[in-house]
Amino acid sequence: MSNVIRTSVRSDGLPRIVRSFLWVAALAACGGDSGTDPPEVTPEDPPRAAALAISPESVALSSLGETAGFSATLTDQNGAAFAGTVAWSSSDPAVFTVTPTGVVSAVANGSGTVTASYEALSATAQVVVAQAPAAVVVVSGGGQEGMAGSTLAEAVVVRVDDGGGSPVAGATVTFAAGEGHGSADPAMVDTDAGGLARTTWTLGDAVGAQTLTASAAEGVSADIRAAAGELPVPPDSAVYSVAFEATWSPATHPDNFPRGAHFSPLIGAVHNDGVRFWASGETATPGIESMAETGGTSTLRSEISAHIPVSALSIIAGPGLGISPARTTVRRVVVRLDYPLVTLVTMIAPSPDWFVGVSGLSLMDEFGQWVEELEFTLYPYDSGTDDGTGYTSANAESSPRQPIHSLRGMAPFSDAPIGTFTFTRIGG
Repeated sequence: MSNVIRTSVRSDGLPRIVRSFLWVAALAACGGDSGTDPPEVTPEDPPRAAALAISPESVALSSLGETAGFSATLTDQNGAAFAGTVAWSSSDPAVFTVTPTGVVSAVANGSGTVTASYEALSATAQVVVAQAPAAVVVVSGGGQEGMAGSTLAEAVVVRVDDGGGSPVAGATVTFAAGEGHGSADPAMVDTDAGGLARTTWTLGDAVGAQTLTASAAEGVSADIRAAAGELPVPPDSAVYSVAFEATWSPATHPDNFPRGAHFSPLIGAVHNDGVRFWASGETATPGIESMAETGGTSTLRSEISAHIPVSALSIIAGPGLGISPARTTVRRVVVRLDYPLVTLVTMIAPSPDWFVGVSGLSLMDEFGQWVEELEFTLYPYDSGTDDGTGYTSANAESSPRQPIHSLRGMAPFSDAPIGTFTFTRIGG
């Protein structure tokens, strides 16, 4: 008999020829038949996709156009990561769409499943689109005048929007008049397909400005004002304090929130409508550029001074914030009937050219009265002078310059506010 000896290597590291001799010797010691070939060794199977998982298990989108990202993980038969490109699909593109990289986008209210697939494998996750009221906007009926106790001629109409600015249908709006300010009929209305709700307002017996509040959810409301009878002539001037409450933090804006987050010194002006120092959609002046890129105030000061006393009354200056979140106050700002507007800005730091502020905000109401208190919610702006995309991006001058534009909801910012300016009348 002839034995064929093969010199292969097993996974245990022993050459096949060594294993064969050991096997023959063992067989001989046991009195076995040494003429039988040793068993063949089967090589390991090559890796193959055996499982597919999707994360997260579900998402809820509260505004149309809102997006969320899914990820898919492939593993082989041994539980190791397997490289492969999955395909994504939406069960109902009329409710949400999905990109080839697994990013879903809300289209309409409803629910469905997003599916990731690879060859014969697939995994699903749930997607729910349910618009949530984020803002109440007064469409018409504000600023009316009437006799105390009378019903206003024009209906009050408000619109409920979600966080992306799309109207919300079927939202319940509650209309509540201030104490002594009459009543609304109906007092509770569901919005129509365009997100609109309307009511009729009967004024109270008090003479002066009256208020009706339209609420769509906790913290989501708008005030509608009307004048009952003849209003008093306002004083020539008024004095305000301005509180800057910064809420920018890792909790509100978690995307790469920077170390050393702070705000530059506050800088602005009291002025009239004969001048505008900045506006969304317009090109930044050198003063706004310097403020937004470096926190410097001298150039903007010079621009404001050039308009005093014709279009501007005074410069507003206040401290910055060495940390965020935090709070600071400008203690005294004087406005006049002929200079009722306020512009105020501060740099978001560190950043390439980002800032927050107000432009030409009037401290008089629709009836020509000084407001007692006005809170303005602040969202981030890009001055359009630097192309950097991250908080600590290197200087990269924009050429040509771009218009000032909002960064609300754009990376690295979330849809949350940066903070608030609160103007409180303290005199005049």
